[in-house]
Amino acid sequence: MASKQISSEDGFVSLNVRASVLQKMLNGEVLHMTDIHCTCANSKRMLQKLLLQAVTESSER
Repeated sequence: MASKQISSEDGFVSLNVRASVLQKMLNGEVLHMTDIHCTCANSKRMLQKLLLQAVTESSER
């Protein structure tokens, strides 16, 4: 399966992340989608696509 490059216009996705969740991310722990909140609909769609792409790519390995 060919990987598609997904990007926003400026290359950034706006997110709000709790400090405790950021700590988990930095420690490499598993996160739940409810821990991440997007600031706009476009960022939410982008994040969903990127997460699906990451899951697909990791299952192909």
